[in-house]
This record gives sequence, structure tokens and C-alpha cells, in this order.
Amino acid sequence: MKYWFVLMIMMGACTDKYVVNTNTPASGYLVVEGFINMSGTTVIAMTRSSGLDTPLRVPEPGAQIEIQSQFGGSFPLVDAGDGQYSIENLFLDPSQQYRLHIRTSNGREYQSEFTSAVITPPIDDVGWTAGSGLVTINVSTHDPQSQPGYYQWQFEETWKYHSAYASDLKYENGQIVPRSVDELNYYCYHSALSNQIAIASTEKLSSNVVYQFPIQQVSYSSSNKLLIRYSILVKQYALTKDWYEWIRKIKKNTESTGSIFDAQPGETGGNIKCVSDSAENVIGFIGCATETEKRLFIDRSEIPAGVVYTGYEYCVEDSIKNNSYDLDNYFKGQFNLPIVFVYPPGAISPTHVMGASAGCVDCRMTGGTTIPPPFWQ
Repeated sequence: MKYWFVLMIMMGACTDKYVVNTNTPASGYLVVEGFINMSGTTVIAMTRSSGLDTPLRVPEPGAQIEIQSQFGGSFPLVDAGDGQYSIENLFLDPSQQYRLHIRTSNGREYQSEFTSAVITPPIDDVGWTAGSGLVTINVSTHDPQSQPGYYQWQFEETWKYHSAYASDLKYENGQIVPRSVDELNYYCYHSALSNQIAIASTEKLSSNVVYQFPIQQVSYSSSNKLLIRYSILVKQYALTKDWYEWIRKIKKNTESTGSIFDAQPGETGGNIKCVSDSAENVIGFIGCATETEKRLFIDRSEIPAGVVYTGYEYCVEDSIKNNSYDLDNYFKGQFNLPIVFVYPPGAISPTHVMGASAGCVDCRMTGGTTIPPPFWQ
């Protein structure tokens, strides 16, 4: 019995709330995200940190940001709003070092350390394997010019799906009329950016080869991504060792906390300093690399047979009498949409109209668009 008593005391002692010992300024720490893209579009996001109890995204607007080379060249970024700053078609000299210089709207200056450019090798392959109820996306690459290698991957997913009911009718000015081709809303396309950190190194390998590293899992039962056709654009970046270690620390702090057995959050720091006040802490690491990418398509017919989540499992149709009172009562306000006329056997006029909630008829209600993206095949 005494052992159970000791165990209970130990378990209770392990559940104390972790208190971060930091003196966060009232305005929050400046957080700088992104990297200098040597071969394309550079996007830098700037926000202010908030408390752990009330995490909020607070954009840092009105700043002036430029990329500076070690020999005096500068490339200003454009303020795109919401704390986003970018410059397109940037092709920099890989033999030079670069840094980011920032002047915020309150006149404070920040800059990252000069860093050498890293040339990213091509992606050898983006593949997939089907497991029990999910598809795993993996990536392979190699670089015979260096060892070890440090890599990060980001991706954009796009998938085609359909709503519960196909409708070629609409309710307009008190009448049920046909939809035009441009108004059809059964098929949609939805896109999403990666929201996780995928990194790998070849430090413990004899060569700089990454083979079928998993970067994403797509479940049959929790999303409609595999309903018709799925595509993923994988972007690859080679990193320096210190850049990789900083991202690894961020990954550990953001993905491995929440359990009493997890490592406690640590300071992240980075390579960005406040020029105006050396005592001010800044969160962020600005590296410099080229970008390579590769796209993959997966058709529903390619994956094993099984039930794929649609998002419309609880949709039901209603039968509405085809008279002005009932039609107006059901369809006015566009909360419900018509689907199809109902004709009794031998009748030339419909007696009813089938309808359902707008969320079950219009695929755009879940955030998609009926316009296919330019790359869609």
C-alpha cells in the first residue's frame, strides 16, 4: 500500500503548471519568419508575440524591409499588408552573403547576420504509399556535392471535391430557373498550405541521400482530399547547420509540448538583432537558399477501395411543393437551394422541387472555388 501512496505523490508532483520565466515587453517580441529565396519570391512575415494564455497573431505593419548584400547592394521588399512583405523574381549571386535589414514604423532597426547562400539540389521524387486508412506522401533527394545535408520541406495541397447534391436550378425573383454553366457549384477546388515543420538531416548517414522521407499523411476518414483528385506541390530547401538547428528547436517547442513527459519550452533566439537596442530580444532566423519543387497528382481510382470522407454525410433532401407560397417560404434568403424538379409519371409539369441546405448544395460553402487552378490537369 505504501508504494501506491508514494506513486500518487509523485504523479501529483509531476503536474505542476510550467511558468515561463521571461519578461515579455508590453508590445511583445518582434517575430520575423521567412527566408531569402535566391531563385524566386521572398516572403517575410512579421508579427508581435503574445502571451501563452492568449495566443494571438499580431501583424507588424508599416515596416521598411530590404535584403542587403555584403558588397552594398540592396533589394527592398513590398508591403503586402497584414504583416507580409515580399519581392518577386529575385535572382541573387550565390557567391555573396546576404542579410535582412528592417526598420519598423516606430523607427527601430533590426538586422540579421550575413549568411552564405545554400544551393538546394533537385527533388528526385515525390511519391506516396497507401496504408490503413491513409496515404503517406514522401520525398527523396540527394546531393553528391556535400555531406552532411540539412533539408526542410513545405508544401501546398490542392484537391477536387464535390458537394452532396448537383443542382442546375436556382431560386430567383420568386421563381425556380435554370443555372448558367458559370453558376454550377457541384465541383470545387480547395487549397491549403502546410502547417507543420518537416526537416531532416543526413548527419548520421554515409552519404547525402534522403529516401522516401514522410512529409504528410492524408486520411480517408477525416478529410475529403482524396474524394476525386489530390495534388501536392512540394518545395525543398537546403539549410546550413545553424539554420537547421534553429528550426529543429522551433519544431521541438511547437510540436512536442503538452504532456508532462515532454521537454519544456525553451528560448528560440535566432540570428536577428535589434540595432537600436542590443538588449531587445528578437525571434527569428533568416537563412538564404535556392528553392526546388515537384508536383504530384493522385486520382481516387489509384488508391485502394474504401470509404472516403465527403464532409456531407449528414445532408438530407427536402421535398417542397411547387407553389409560390411553399417555394418562397423554403428558398427565400438562400439558406436552402433547389436541386431538381420532381415530375410524377406521365406529368409534364413538376409537382415538387427537391431542395437542401446551401451548405449541402454549394461546394463553395466549405471554402473552395469552382475555378480550377492553372496547373490542374
